[in-house]
Amino acid sequence: MSKLFEPYDSPRSGARPLTLALGLRRTWGVANLIASFAIAIAITVNITDRVLQGIFDPTHYFQYFTIQTSLINIVVLLIGGMFGVMRLTDPRWYSVLRASIVAYAVVVGVVYNVLLAGFPSGDGYIESSPFPNLVEHVWAPIFIAVEWLFMPGRSRLSWRVLWIAAIYPLAWVALSLVRGLAGDGWFPYFFLNVTDSGVPTVAIYVAGIAAFIITLTAAAIGVGRLHSRVFADLGIDRDRL
Repeated sequence: MSKLFEPYDSPRSGARPLTLALGLRRTWGVANLIASFAIAIAITVNITDRVLQGIFDPTHYFQYFTIQTSLINIVVLLIGGMFGVMRLTDPRWYSVLRASIVAYAVVVGVVYNVLLAGFPSGDGYIESSPFPNLVEHVWAPIFIAVEWLFMPGRSRLSWRVLWIAAIYPLAWVALSLVRGLAGDGWFPYFFLNVTDSGVPTVAIYVAGIAAFIITLTAAAIGVGRLHSRVFADLGIDRDRL
């Protein structure tokens, strides 16, 4: 078995868990379920709004990185909520997945609010409520990042997770470029539009965002590894609560 998925043996594996840690895990587990439900509602409202305006195109809508990662967040947070409520620890594979979506969520929030906020939708969509946008681009990224800081019971991850986290975004970029260049000529975001912006400009944007994702994943792994030490110093074994 790969070391990435092997149980982590804490040097203080006999440490007695504190009631506070168990309470935190249950509380964040419930919060995960609520967050998953909120994102699902936001996506539903957004789709319904577009259908009523007669501009819903599923082949375009589900190509957006925000929408794809939001759907991933719904599933991951739902699973994490059930683990938090029903289990004392998360499986290592889930910790790997959860660290990855920290990076994706923060990228969605930062890229949208820095590069895209305030610009009209390219398909003419006019939002009838700010709720979906706020959930997808503000509150979900904040929740996902904060929850990673405080949720006990997760594994200490290897730095090799950095490359695992980069697989999906790079695959998404590649497929988006292939679709735009060899398909219908549509790109989900202006910074991927090779036709209008040129290859050098798109390459700079992609390289910058990729570096940002790797940096965020490294930060998530670092926080998790630091938490393992802090929890152990408090007498809490995060791996064997």
